[in-house]
Order: sequence, then C-alpha cells, then structure tokens
Amino acid sequence: MGARIVIVGAGFAGLRAALDLPATEQVTVVANRRWCEFLPNIHELLSGRRTPGSLRIDAEARVRGAGHRFVLDEITSIDTGGRTLKGRATGTIPYDILLLTPGLAGTTGGVEGAAEHALPFKSVDECARIGRRLRELAEAPGTPRVVIVGGGLEGVEALGEILRAFPTFAVELVDGASRLLPTEPAALDRVVRAECSGFDVRIHDRTRVERVTAEAVFTDRAGRLESDLTIWTGGPARLPLLEEAGGGDGTGRLTSVAATLESLVAPGVFLAGDAAELPRPLAKQAYHALDMGSHAAANILRRVRQEPLEDFVESGKPSLISFGDRGCFLVAGSWAVFGPSVSLAKEAVFQMVATTLAPPSDIKAAADTWMRLSEALPEPGWPTLTDVRAILSDVCDLRLLPPETSRD
Repeated sequence: MGARIVIVGAGFAGLRAALDLPATEQVTVVANRRWCEFLPNIHELLSGRRTPGSLRIDAEARVRGAGHRFVLDEITSIDTGGRTLKGRATGTIPYDILLLTPGLAGTTGGVEGAAEHALPFKSVDECARIGRRLRELAEAPGTPRVVIVGGGLEGVEALGEILRAFPTFAVELVDGASRLLPTEPAALDRVVRAECSGFDVRIHDRTRVERVTAEAVFTDRAGRLESDLTIWTGGPARLPLLEEAGGGDGTGRLTSVAATLESLVAPGVFLAGDAAELPRPLAKQAYHALDMGSHAAANILRRVRQEPLEDFVESGKPSLISFGDRGCFLVAGSWAVFGPSVSLAKEAVFQMVATTLAPPSDIKAAADTWMRLSEALPEPGWPTLTDVRAILSDVCDLRLLPPETSRD
C-alpha cells in the first residue's frame, strides 16, 4: 500500500512535494484552502495589473490529478510521539512520515490598533482588498494619504505599485531599519529613494510605529502621520502549532531542521518552505520553497526505502524585486542590476513557474494559463519583440549596482 505520507500546506513547497511523490505511496495533502497562491506577485493586485484568479493555482485539482488525496481542513494539533494530526473538521489523521509546509503568518508586533485599522499584506485576498481601497480613494475628493509600514520587500513593492497606478497619492513609508531593503545590497535603498523623486513620497527610516487609528499612524520620530489607508507589511510571526508541538517528549521546536530538512526533535517529520529553520538561514524566496519541496519529497522517498538522506543545497538563483513600472532589481549576491527590462525577467519567471505547477492539460488549466498570459501582454512601456529601438533603449537603461555598494 505504500507509506502514509501527510503534507500540511499546499503552497509552493507543499504542492511541489506532492507533485514529486509517486501515486504508489499513500499521500494526503491537508490545506486550509484549495489553491496555491503565487505570493511573489501579490503586490500587483494593488495597481490592478493582476487579478486574484491569475495568482491562484488549483492545488486540489493538481494533487488529485497526481493520484493523491486532498483534504480541506485546518490542523489544530500535532502529536509527533503518536504520529497523528488533529484536523478541525476531519479529526485524527495518522501518518508514517509528515511534511510540514505551513508558510508563515503575518504579525503586527502587538502595536496598538494595528490589527483593527491597518490592512495586512500577506495573501491574495488581503492585497486585493488593498487594491479595492486604493481605487475607492482615487475616486474621492482631495489627495489620498497612504502610510506603508515596513521597508522590506513587501513594503517597497507595495510602494512601487502605488506609484504605478496612483502617482498623485501622498505616501509615507515607515520602517525601523536604517535603510530600505536592509537584507539586500545598500545601493537598492538609494535607487528606490531616487526613483521616488517627483512623487509625494516621504520615507521615515529608524522610526517605530507606536499606535494606529482609523485616521493616523503615530510614530516615535515622525510624530502623527495622517492616513486614509494604512498598509501593514510587518515581519512574519512564528506559528503556535509548530512552536507548541515539539518533539515526542514535548520539548523543542519543530521549525528547527537539519540540512536534510528533517526536524531536529521529531524523527519522521520534515519541514520545507518559509517555516523551516535551516542551520544556515535562507531568504524567504519562492524558488527556495519550490526547491525545498522537491528535496523533501526526495528525502521522504529515501526514508521509505531506508536509504541515507541527503543534505539540501541552496541554489544560486538571483532574486527579483519589483518597483512598479519604474523597473525591477535583479540581485545576485552583492551585485544588482536595475532597469525596466528586468521586469520582463520577473514576468518570465512567473509564467514559467505557474505553467510548471499547473500545465494547460485540460480546458480549465488552459483557460487559467491564457488568463495569466493575457494580463502580461498590455503592460505599458514594454517593447514588443519587433520594436528593436525600444528594446535597445530599455537595455541601455540598465544600471549596474556593483559590489562596493553592497550589504551593510
């Protein structure tokens, strides 16, 4: 009958692992939603460049198509000693090998009023809601005031989309770090600030948010910032489910894994994606989650065959950070390149990964593929393949950001 393999989560890591595991094993995927969300592009929902449907892959259909079982439920507890899970609706789920790919939850860090008055930026639904609110503000009299909390990847990409679609808005970005994108080469901070010239944008670094209301954001250094819309892109929170489960004796955290992606405290439990804490920390990138999902699946099969597990090796792929229609960064180590034409590379990655996870093998999948492609076609300013002059112009507009301006 094969081993009972349970995968919790159907995001990039969970879906990739499920598709890599053969139907000869008893694979069950448990997820609290039927789709896999393409989170690297959710910022484009703010400007309306994407629609929610184009950023969702039918995970249930893909899992069932691979010959596996899909359960729509929320896991409430894990018993690593008894090798069982508890689902809110389905009850006890036994496993021989468990793969956890729950991602990470957002957090407001306990800031007063943030949960009630700020809109989070972690999912398709959340970003679609922000986009709707931005369009409402655009139709209202006066100059809309938007405050973005967080100057990391999400905050910068949100800012870029607002400048793309709502260039007359007054935007304030607040972050506690000394510069934007603090985990990236320092030159990215300077480029983003330069690209904001000519817009009503103010960036408050080294600034902490103390309180949020429906009309304002209160900070320690910038004082009161009037706000018609507050977008919260604060850092991720630990998941209580994984923190509390621990090993078979109730100690330790399931999030800590060996290089093989197996839990350090619970044999037979693997982790992949953002929630996995590797000996050498990884950036929270979609391609890492996909690679970890594939590697976890391979190691699970090795465990089934009683073969030695292999260590996960990080790929050397560059990261891509969008800044609306101003351009896109391609970052490789301490090197970076910025320009409009780099946006084509990010679009190509989106189309390639989405098609890999959901190939157009039936009418619905083909329609979804066409929807994703059609949304990419009318992007203003993108040269056609026959527009040689525009292509050369965009290529010549590339800016190389060398290593001497690298990470602080």
